[in-house]
Amino acid sequence: MTETTETNRDPYAYAYVVDGRVPARPYAGALAEPEGRMGIIDGTAVLTVRVHDAGQHGTTRREAAERLAWGYGVRTRRVYADLLADRLDRHALRVEGDPLAVARFGADLPGLLAAIEAAATAMMRRLAGWMRDSAHGQRWTEFHGPQDWRTERRYWRRAFIRHLAAFVGPYAPEVDAPMPDWSENWLGIPARIAQATAHTIDTGAVRDHMAEALIFAQAVTAEPRIIEPTPEPRTRYASVYDAIHALQEYSQELGDVVTTYGPDPDAGTELDTAAAVAVEDDERQDAEADDQVVTAAAVEARAELTEPTTAPQVSALPTDHPAPDRVVAAPRIVRHRRPYGSIRTHTRPQAHARGRLRPPQRRPGPAPRPASTTRKAARP
Repeated sequence: MTETTETNRDPYAYAYVVDGRVPARPYAGALAEPEGRMGIIDGTAVLTVRVHDAGQHGTTRREAAERLAWGYGVRTRRVYADLLADRLDRHALRVEGDPLAVARFGADLPGLLAAIEAAATAMMRRLAGWMRDSAHGQRWTEFHGPQDWRTERRYWRRAFIRHLAAFVGPYAPEVDAPMPDWSENWLGIPARIAQATAHTIDTGAVRDHMAEALIFAQAVTAEPRIIEPTPEPRTRYASVYDAIHALQEYSQELGDVVTTYGPDPDAGTELDTAAAVAVEDDERQDAEADDQVVTAAAVEARAELTEPTTAPQVSALPTDHPAPDRVVAAPRIVRHRRPYGSIRTHTRPQAHARGRLRPPQRRPGPAPRPASTTRKAARP
């Protein structure tokens, strides 16, 4: 038997024996509260609100808060509890919009949810009276038991709250719909009953000015982001659609030309200018080569004229002649002469005519002497 000591004694054992089991008290706190401070980024406020799950109605309150945001002119977005697992936080909402509207919505949300749930509780009492006294309700209870009634009441209350929240707020649509008669089936028209009950909720009575001012005063304003200028388009058209649907242009050489999405039209002029400069360079090089050919031929002719005619003409050494022009003899690519260029490996015909690449030839010398000599006649 375990001995009871001061260390293992239950401190609440005496209270359990005297008071018995203490039932859980109903939750009486705020049904929603802002979480953290409101942030303002580029004039847009962001605030996270969290609803309470008292009575296991957290999902219903979150859906009601999403409908109430329409009447306040703000947007809501559900918060992810675990982004990697794609799991939503069932009790949190992120509110975005104008800073004053977001602060007002965060301050009024607890009171609005309490007023909507109070209206739903009062409406459930009227529905129970309709079920007991109307012909439709009595016929329904003949075919359904108490368990079916509890299930139907739970779903009817949730639908009533969802439709009622859509008609509450300063910017919500105003609908003046009368309450249906008891001869109608109330179980099938929760939206119509919610429209007829929306005027009973006073938005100004639940407004909390101090909480709204506190949320707005504690807002955190982020530094303005530097927006880089958008670069100008490099084409003549603003979009691909404009380029595709551009008007046709007429060319004297090609005829009808359909202008499509392409480079800047000024680039064509630059390309033409570069081509003209390249052609001029080629022509200048050809002219210089021709001048060199003429000069070498003139030097050689002048050297031959200065030699005496009686001297024997022998072939000159290879070093005396100028080296052949490698620019003319070597293969090279000729640009801008044909569409795709050409390779020229032969030399120019005028170079052969002028004797630049002609092999050295021996000049004819004086007439040779006869092999036999004639004796002179003897003197008499």
